[in-house]
Amino acid sequence: MTSINLEWKRILCRGLRDLPESCEVGRVLLLTAGLDDLGGVPVSDAERERAAVNESMTARRFLAARRLVRGIFARLLDIKPENVMLAIGTNGKPFLAGKDHHFSIAHSGETVAVAVSRSEVGVDLETERQVDAPALARRFFSREEVAFLTANPDPGNFFRLWTCREAAVKADGRGLSSLLGKTSVATERRWAEGGIEVMIGEERWIACHRSEPGRLHLALAFRKPPALISWCDLRGEVIL
Repeated sequence: MTSINLEWKRILCRGLRDLPESCEVGRVLLLTAGLDDLGGVPVSDAERERAAVNESMTARRFLAARRLVRGIFARLLDIKPENVMLAIGTNGKPFLAGKDHHFSIAHSGETVAVAVSRSEVGVDLETERQVDAPALARRFFSREEVAFLTANPDPGNFFRLWTCREAAVKADGRGLSSLLGKTSVATERRWAEGGIEVMIGEERWIACHRSEPGRLHLALAFRKPPALISWCDLRGEVIL
């Protein structure tokens, strides 16, 4: 597979007003933020009720993601956040009703991420931590991936494979539980700059990965690589 060069452009962004006003075909808009950064963005009664039945951190992450999604689409569609019509698909994936924009949500620790595109997109965000990587790999990964991790046991390698896999599964939209065991990630790629092939059954996705050693791993996935990924962290930080 030939190398795929993806252009990443960081945008200095300290609030929703600094976001681009549109997300054109061939572009992915990636936003990252802290869980409490958009407390002023309204959510629906149903979203507040859903959050109320969860423990504190789960509720904070859920509401942070919904506020970020509503804030982004309020900017892109030039409407109020409370008028952003979100719906839930048959497999539990939220989507924007009546519009040709796609989005995906991820969160880890105190960080939430949302990716927006005009075609299918998935994002995953994981904090590097102690896990039983060999056991998880044997359960969910392909034999090629297990062999690769056995030969290259650095924890960062496991999280690169995991985030690329989960981002592609999210982009597919049929659900993590039904697809995780059917998914394989190519291990021969140069991870720092190029695209990484992810196969879900016979369907091919392309993922790209960014990381800060020992901290966060972020992956985006799409059927066709975009011409541009515009990335902004609403805290004004460079987190990866």
